[in-house]
Amino acid sequence: MLSIFRNTTRKLLLKYATPEVIVLLKAAFAQYKSKTGQPFPHKNIYITGSVPSGKILVLSPHPDDEAIGMGGALSMHLENQDPLTVLYMTNGRGAGACNGDLIGIRRKEAESVAEEYNIKQIFWDFEDTCLTNDNATVSAMVKVLDKFNPTVVYVPSFFDHHFDHFSANKILVDALKKTSMKLTVMGYEVWDNMPFPNYILNISDNFEKKTAILSHYTTPLKATDFIKLCQYRDALHYFLYVDSARKEIDGYAEAFYRLDSETYQTLYNEYLVALEENRSSLPANVVEHLEMQ
Repeated sequence: MLSIFRNTTRKLLLKYATPEVIVLLKAAFAQYKSKTGQPFPHKNIYITGSVPSGKILVLSPHPDDEAIGMGGALSMHLENQDPLTVLYMTNGRGAGACNGDLIGIRRKEAESVAEEYNIKQIFWDFEDTCLTNDNATVSAMVKVLDKFNPTVVYVPSFFDHHFDHFSANKILVDALKKTSMKLTVMGYEVWDNMPFPNYILNISDNFEKKTAILSHYTTPLKATDFIKLCQYRDALHYFLYVDSARKEIDGYAEAFYRLDSETYQTLYNEYLVALEENRSSLPANVVEHLEMQ
């Protein structure tokens, strides 16, 4: 009798329940039967329409990374009037062919963002594609952390294959070792999608503002259509995480990993170990970086 009731209930749920409910019920049942009792990944994905508040520091290895990866979040912080500083870590010379002073042009493009949106900026001017965690660079990061005392630091995901994006994480990790700060680290996407986001930000109402910020960077946009990249990727995140039932025609979301600084350092260091164990298949620039450790 009990088995008949279970089968009937199951058929009714599969016929009438929404896709979200079905997924949750299947996951709950699987977890109930699991011998480990460990949580399933979807339970650890936080979906929200608001950004964390506090003092915000954005690490942007190149002028435009902050717009590509987190332009929606950036516009929300501006709306909330959160104290916000963007640190551009390299001079952006690697953007491609350009007539005139490429470094100066890229800096003016970034400065035009600050002028329109009243953003505080820092320019380090390290050579593009040559960013490393040498003592001088790490010390400079410590000074920035001490000066602005951020509660949230945004940085490109350490799963990003670009050398400077990867190195920005090592610089941050090494700097955090030299401080006693407890802060939140938000990893954002630039070139590569991160495999395990745990923080999904619905930017549907802010996507036009994101593209407006990104439009200031005309030089890199000549080489790559980053606006189209953001349209595709942010729409995909929206459909995967925010509206899996596909009820809305348009929607956009940005994906992040949100970690406390201690967990962030632990995971990054464990990721380095995994890279070292598989270095034979790594790009040459990443192998070189690991040999510096």
